[in-house]
Amino acid sequence: MPTVLGASGAIAVAITGAMTTLAIALMALLVIAGISISLAALARERTGRHDINAYLDSQQQFGATIVPVWSAHIESSRAQMDNAVDDLSQRFSGIVDKLDEAVHASSLATESIGDSDNGLVAVFARSQQQLGTVVASQKAAMHSMTGMLAQVQALDRFVAELQEMATDVARIAAQSNLLALNAAIEAARAGETGRGFTVVAREFRLLSRQSGETGQHIASKVNIISAAITAAVRSVGASVQQEEITLRSAEATIDTVLTDFRTITDALVQSSALMQEESIGIKAEVGAALVQLQFQDRVSQIMNHVKGNIEQLPVYLDTHRQHIASAGSLQALDARVLLDELKETYVMADQHAIHSGTGVDHNNRSTDTDITFF
Repeated sequence: MPTVLGASGAIAVAITGAMTTLAIALMALLVIAGISISLAALARERTGRHDINAYLDSQQQFGATIVPVWSAHIESSRAQMDNAVDDLSQRFSGIVDKLDEAVHASSLATESIGDSDNGLVAVFARSQQQLGTVVASQKAAMHSMTGMLAQVQALDRFVAELQEMATDVARIAAQSNLLALNAAIEAARAGETGRGFTVVAREFRLLSRQSGETGQHIASKVNIISAAITAAVRSVGASVQQEEITLRSAEATIDTVLTDFRTITDALVQSSALMQEESIGIKAEVGAALVQLQFQDRVSQIMNHVKGNIEQLPVYLDTHRQHIASAGSLQALDARVLLDELKETYVMADQHAIHSGTGVDHNNRSTDTDITFF
């Protein structure tokens, strides 16, 4: 366009100047001026296009630089959330399994207690029956001892009879002495005749016969007493033997009862120990699950930081536009401004690793069993 204007001006000068030398010079100057102006305009146009292309390239580079970092942070948060949720699912599944084992063990213990053959109730019933047998045996032993006591007490009556017989023998002996004395007196008084001595002798023989009968009676009673004493000894021996047998039976029965109770007690102790062990394991699993629940705080921090950085993008673009307007020329966008602001909010090592582009292996992240909320 500037060249056309210069040529038109030259033609107008030529027409008005009747093609003089001066007119020709002016015409040449106008043409040259038009060409120069045209070349300058073309140069400015090329420069403007270059600036626009640079601006567009910087925007593309800006997006290509900052968006992957944002995407990496969001992906890291998502991966942490997925891993934590999966870990929580596995841990709580383990908790359910442990609780199931504990409930099963408790159920077995309960069934063992209520078993009709070997349960605690059956043991009590069987023990009661066995102890009842022991008591019955003791009662039988006491009855045997009572019979022996009755037999021994029967000896008192025989002793009384022996005492009475001894009294009779003594009385007869006294009468025999008197008769013997009277016979001696009569014999001495009668002299040869001895008529009184005959009577005395007859009485003495009668008393002697009575004494013999009394002696036989005493001997019979003594034999009876001896037999009674022998029977009493046998009864005592049998009672002692029965007591010994009863004692051994009682010891065996008590040992059996204690063994049954010990078995039940051991089962209860083992069940209690298992419950305690499983409770400790459940406590540890719950603690680890609570630690994993901290992922919510980590994800919330990362997402809030990224959100705040994204919200700074319009502010940065507006500030950049103002700089371009004041400078009168296009300027390239610089992603480092927003990235540096985002980096200042990092509080964890994996955020710095993502920022530097090294990445984080979420599958090998170490977990601490201590609960430390932040």
